[in-house]
Amino acid sequence: MSRHTITPASVGLVLLSLLFIEARVAHAAETSVWTLDAAARQALTVAPEIREASAEVAAREGALTQAGAWPNPSIDLRADQKLGVEDGNGGTDLTQVVITQPLPLTRLASQRHQAEAQLAAARERLRYVRIARETEAARVFHGLQLAQARLTLAKQRVAFVAGLEPASTRRSDRVVRYLTPLERARLAILHEAAEQEVTSAEGKYSEAAAQFRALLAIGPEATPQTALLAPPSPPPPLDELLKGLDAHPALVADDQDIEAARAGIDVARASRFADPTLGVFRERDFLNGARRDYNGVMLSVQVPLWNLNSGGVARAQAETDQARERRTAQRRELETRLRQAWLHLGHLIEQAERYRERLLGPARRMLELARRGFETGESNVLALVDAYNTYFDAEVRYLELLQESWQEAAELRLAAGVALNQAEAIP
Repeated sequence: MSRHTITPASVGLVLLSLLFIEARVAHAAETSVWTLDAAARQALTVAPEIREASAEVAAREGALTQAGAWPNPSIDLRADQKLGVEDGNGGTDLTQVVITQPLPLTRLASQRHQAEAQLAAARERLRYVRIARETEAARVFHGLQLAQARLTLAKQRVAFVAGLEPASTRRSDRVVRYLTPLERARLAILHEAAEQEVTSAEGKYSEAAAQFRALLAIGPEATPQTALLAPPSPPPPLDELLKGLDAHPALVADDQDIEAARAGIDVARASRFADPTLGVFRERDFLNGARRDYNGVMLSVQVPLWNLNSGGVARAQAETDQARERRTAQRRELETRLRQAWLHLGHLIEQAERYRERLLGPARRMLELARRGFETGESNVLALVDAYNTYFDAEVRYLELLQESWQEAAELRLAAGVALNQAEAIP
C-alpha cells in the first residue's frame, strides 16, 4: 500500500497569504485601475444620451430666440395700365406701394415666457439624464468589481487545494499524514471543482469586462481592472433626502413643463385671431387731369364672426392639467423609490457587517483549524471539505452583499436626484 505525506509548515505561509490577501490589480503598464468616479466621467463623455439631451437644450435655446422675434413686414407692389388709359399715353406704371407690419401686441411676451420654461425643463432633463447614465455606469462598474473579486477568490480556491497535495517529494518534512485512496479521490474532486470555478469566474469576468468596455467606449484590447469592493458608507437620514426631493431634476423639469403649459394658455388666447396689421401705402392716380401721388395708412383686424378659435385654448388648458398630474405621479414614484432604496441600502449594509463579523470571520478560523487538523491526522477529509465550502461560499455571499449595497446606493442617488459629485453623504 502506497503512503503519501502532507506538511503544514512549508505551505502555511503561502496559504494564509492566499486566503487573506486583498485582490491587487498591479498588472502591466497599459492596464489601468478604474474607480467609480473615473468610470462615470468616461461614461458621460461618450454617452449618446447626453449628446441627445444637449441637442434638445440647444434646440430650446433656438426656440427662445425665435419666440421673441417680430414677424417680418411685407411689401406689396402694384403696376397697371390705368394711368396710361386715363391720359391716353398708354404703357404700364407703378401705381401702388404698400408696406404692412403685423403687430403681435400680447403674443410675444407669452411666447417668450413659454420658451424660457421649455428651455429650463430641457436643462433639468439633461441633469437627470446625466444622473441616469451615472447610475448605469455604477451598475456595470460594480458588476465588474464583483466578477473580478470572484475570479480572485476562485484562484484562491485552487491555491488552497493545491496546498493540500501529498508531500511525498518533500522528504525533509517531519510531519507526515497518510492519505487513503478515498481521501485522495476527494481531494482530486475538490481540485477539479476549484478549477471549474476558475473557468466559470473567468467567463463571467469576460462578460462583465465586455459590458464595461462597451459602456465606456474603450478598446477591446483593454483589460479593465477596478478598485476593490469595500463596504459603502451609511446613507444620510431619510428626512433629509425627502426634504430635498422637490429639487430632483425630473420634478423641476415637470414644474417647468407646468409653467410652459400655463404660458401656452396665454399664447393660445393671444393667437385665437390673426395679429392686427398696420399698413402704410403710397399710391399714384389720375386726379384733376394730372397724375398725382398720395399717401395713406390702413389697419387690418380680423373679425371673429364664424370662428372663435376656442379649441386651442381648451387644448392648452388640458395640456396644463396633464402636466400637473404627470408631475404628481412622478413625485409619488420617486418618493416610493427613494424610501425603498434607503431602507434596502441600510438593510444591506447592516447585513453585510453582521455577515462579516458573525459568519465570515468564524468560517475563516474554522477552515484554518480544519486544515491543521487534517494535516496532522486529527480530522478527516470530510470535515476539511465542509469547512472549505463553508468559508468560500461565505466569501462569495459577502462579496455579493457588498455589490448589492453599492448597486442600491446608485439607485438611491438616482431616486434622490443627486449626482456623484454632489453625493458627499451618499456612497
